[in-house]
Amino acid sequence: MNKLIVLSGHSGSGKTSLMRQVMKNEVVSFTTRKPRQGEIDGVDYKFISFEKFKELKEQGKLIEQVEYSGHYYGIDQEEFENKLGIGSAFVIVDYHGMQQIKKVYSNCVTLFLYTPYDQAYNQMIQRGDTLDKVEQRLSTYHHEMKNKEHYDYVVRNNSGKFNDSIKVLTSIIESEVSELHSIRTT
Repeated sequence: MNKLIVLSGHSGSGKTSLMRQVMKNEVVSFTTRKPRQGEIDGVDYKFISFEKFKELKEQGKLIEQVEYSGHYYGIDQEEFENKLGIGSAFVIVDYHGMQQIKKVYSNCVTLFLYTPYDQAYNQMIQRGDTLDKVEQRLSTYHHEMKNKEHYDYVVRNNSGKFNDSIKVLTSIIESEVSELHSIRTT
């Protein structure tokens, strides 16, 4: 069975940028929010209507779902199975999403990625988020930081140390995936 890497972290921690450098097989979530500038449907998220989301939920097809900032996010069973059928995969979710996934798929490794508050703030401003949006999205920063103790690994992504963070994540993932392969071969 392939390994699932479940990554969480506060807004602006660099989750997506880092993981896309480390792994290519991403489980893509649905969302009811509108795409941000530069986001691609089917790559960053699968952008759907609230009605479609509600339909998936009612049909019991979502293995993970959450409401955040007035928008809904979720992962359907088909996407999950397709990506894990290809090989080890990663998914980016919040703390509650991680808990939901662990119930369904215990063969996962959980990682929490964070940056200091001021670095997250600056990162979000640099990528073009409005001041109001940054403050709204970082309003949960301290609460999310408390949840980091529930993860298998906690990684600090320091500003200007992107390549170091890639090395740390790569090392963790290679260790976990090779552990899986050595179990299989013995």
